[in-house]
Amino acid sequence: MKTAFRHPNPNLQFPWNLAQIGLFIFPLSPFLGAVTLGLASLKTWLRQHRTIIQSPLNWGFALLGVLLIISSAFAENKTEAFLGLFNFLPFFLFFAGFSALIQTPTQLRQLSWNLVISSIPVVIIGFGQLFFGWTSKLEILWIVLEINILPQGDPPGRMASIFMHANTLAAYLVIVFILGLGLWLESYQQLRGRGQGAGGRGQGAGGRGQGAGGRGQGAGGRGKEDLKTFA
Repeated sequence: MKTAFRHPNPNLQFPWNLAQIGLFIFPLSPFLGAVTLGLASLKTWLRQHRTIIQSPLNWGFALLGVLLIISSAFAENKTEAFLGLFNFLPFFLFFAGFSALIQTPTQLRQLSWNLVISSIPVVIIGFGQLFFGWTSKLEILWIVLEINILPQGDPPGRMASIFMHANTLAAYLVIVFILGLGLWLESYQQLRGRGQGAGGRGQGAGGRGQGAGGRGQGAGGRGKEDLKTFA
């Protein structure tokens, strides 16, 4: 478990910590989570810019970004077109940074655990909203922390938890469910493999015991034959 929190490259340990924290708090505070994840990507860019620039995949995203900018320049409504680029270009930069930050399957597994664990309070709040009429309206500095829980969900009768709509919660839980199912299957296979390994070692020890018993019986038989011959 300790290796999951440690980055293979010590120079990227701080961005890796930011990425884990940002992903963990993202469901509860999308603004703080996005800012933390953005800082993690920025730190990775600053420390691994040569590796990122040399990646052919990132060159493809860069070319696509240039084409999007050119097409926006010739759009009929240039203002809206350029504003629409913010739906694409930041994610290209984000992907390039995290492609250099995430280097091992262990890191992906740790991020999956973060998402699954952070979904537990979301689900608890949803059940409280749906069955116990929980309601809350918490807002700190506009969008820094905003939790709006409507009684009986939105629309009424459907769980929405801290999300704006039940469909948004459903999309989020689908992702978490798939990740949780994969983690459960992996843990189950590991436990099963350990059990089979322990059983195999036990059978091996039993076989060695039976072999020793057989050798003891053989020695006893030879001793009896020697006594008969002597007599």
